[in-house]
Amino acid sequence: MSTEPAMRPRDFETFFSGSYTRILAQVIMVCGSRADAEDVTQEAFVEAYRVWERIAGYELPEAWVYRVAVQRLWKTQRRRRTGEQRLPEVPVPVQAGPEQSAEAREVLRLLAALPPRQRTTMVLFCLHGWSQSEIAKALRMTRGGVAANVSKARQTLKEALGMSADETIGGRDPFLGGAEPGPGRLGRVDVSRIGLGRDPVDAALRDTENWLRAALRSDPELLGRARAAVARRAEERG
Repeated sequence: MSTEPAMRPRDFETFFSGSYTRILAQVIMVCGSRADAEDVTQEAFVEAYRVWERIAGYELPEAWVYRVAVQRLWKTQRRRRTGEQRLPEVPVPVQAGPEQSAEAREVLRLLAALPPRQRTTMVLFCLHGWSQSEIAKALRMTRGGVAANVSKARQTLKEALGMSADETIGGRDPFLGGAEPGPGRLGRVDVSRIGLGRDPVDAALRDTENWLRAALRSDPELLGRARAAVARRAEERG
């Protein structure tokens, strides 16, 4: 999920403050919409608050929140038609150069234009380290369907970004056929299984998420608005 060290928060407020922006960036990558991402991410934190005594003891409570957000998002995203999403509205990070920002926005645009199944499965698998089996179970798809959608999405990005076949892993798509990789674990991806760190599609996704995270951090009011929204939602649910 991230190269940043995993937190072991002592209380919900510490956990929320330290993980909200990171999770929101990840969910935006999955859904292509900032508004939708904020909605499901805040709902997921409300759920985390309600069961905090239990999940606070998890090794990665952040992974629990992210999974809840993804599953909530999937219930609505899969019913949408291709092209209904717009480019997420985010500020430009102060330290990002024009070329870096242009590349990140292009990847976000391409992700938003993908069919929900392709976008969701590719981001979960290639960027966030879920295995095909984990994705299939969470989204109620077949493993073969996951592999096919990941492959189609990657091919679309390769063509749109001008990547030749031999720039990717051995000039072949590693997602159709072959042995199933070990269970993916958010934040602990086995880079040897698909060549993460070397494949330009994966690199483009990682660079874009890092840019997006920096963009969200540059909004000084983001965390305060989100904290108030989560508190309001929690109070409404009693």
